[in-house]
Amino acid sequence: MKLCAMDMDENDRSIMTETEVPLTQVSDTEWISEKQDAKYWGIAISQPGEPFPGGPTEMHLTNGPRIVWCMQGHAEITQQDGNTCRLATGDGIYVDGRALHHSAFAPSRVPVITLNVTFPGTVDYEFK
Repeated sequence: MKLCAMDMDENDRSIMTETEVPLTQVSDTEWISEKQDAKYWGIAISQPGEPFPGGPTEMHLTNGPRIVWCMQGHAEITQQDGNTCRLATGDGIYVDGRALHHSAFAPSRVPVITLNVTFPGTVDYEFK
């Protein structure tokens, strides 16, 4: 399965790309990945129009590779190269821990709830 992802270009700027998560078919309607080596997971809730501590265009790091799944609402995530990934309920993105990005929740009319799964290390994670 291809998953939207943030990575780094040759100038160490965050860019939008894709990453492959290998899946195995286990029934006519179900595919699963192998068990991944997650460090921890968490649920985050952001209110629509919530002010940003660093201003409306602040960029921040996660400092660890992770997948962020949008469980409710809408989010826009902008990389340093200017590309934006828009997430709706059910969408996910893989984030490289070095990738500076700006997350905006203002387009959402409901609170944005995300499930964040963080992997070991500080940058790349190799999916099994």
